[in-house]
Amino acid sequence: MKVAIAGANAGVGRCIAESILAHGTHTLIVLSRSEFPALAEHGAIVTPVSYDSLGNESLVAALAGVHTVVSAIGDHSRSASAQLALVHAAVSANVTRFIPSGWSGTDGGEDDIVELYRYKQPVLDALRQSNLKWSHPENGIFLNYLASPTKGIATLKPLKFWIDIENCKATIPGDGNTKLAYTAVEDVGEFVAKALDVPGEWPQSLRIVGATVTHNELIKIAEKVRGKRFEVVYKTVDEYKKDLVSNPPFIYVNMATELSLALLDGRFSFDTNFAGVSHQFVQPSDFVQKWWGSENV
Repeated sequence: MKVAIAGANAGVGRCIAESILAHGTHTLIVLSRSEFPALAEHGAIVTPVSYDSLGNESLVAALAGVHTVVSAIGDHSRSASAQLALVHAAVSANVTRFIPSGWSGTDGGEDDIVELYRYKQPVLDALRQSNLKWSHPENGIFLNYLASPTKGIATLKPLKFWIDIENCKATIPGDGNTKLAYTAVEDVGEFVAKALDVPGEWPQSLRIVGATVTHNELIKIAEKVRGKRFEVVYKTVDEYKKDLVSNPPFIYVNMATELSLALLDGRFSFDTNFAGVSHQFVQPSDFVQKWWGSENV
């Protein structure tokens, strides 16, 4: 089976591409504006493409014979037009399945509290109106962020959203007792690669969850590993709303606050819903020990 992936240069897209290549059961086509010798050396077919317009013939040609398209294109505010071009090309090329870029919490619709995620809606609307089978990927919070700034961040960019294990500090939305989905980016890649071998339908909300854990539980794990108490602050919905900047100069100004509000709205609280894949996920306690144990600090 031919699988095409867009956004394989880094992040979750890179992990998915590497996992598909490691499994060796499918032909991987990497859609890219630039060369990727590292992936090409491992068997990927790197195909130069342009996302400049809908109905792009070169993009349609690149998807000839492809069964599944996986998009991991980041920054929805800039990539919506590229993903729309990819959806239209997939329809024209008779692709069977399309996985749009999501790789976070549940879809919040056109009024999503996270402004960046509102830009996904034209892509999801185009998929709803198409004849493509599609699934919105939801893996919660990447476990790797707890390793920032160590090499445990893997293919992601270092970010410290709520728990800063390096400096033994945490700012927690709510009371810290909400169960949250945390998943290692490497596990997401493996899960998707394995899912490609599962016949039949995929759920429209494809939920890939390594563990459901509260922030209070994560803090206890981190305190045990670091051997010291963390400085912890708990914030309410009203406090986060007061933090929102009106008419921000760029979209990322409010993102951390918006994600905290989305968390408090239950957008990161769910379990895996695809029983067809058997996979042993990395657990938070093991992950924190690996990257913050005394032998590594």
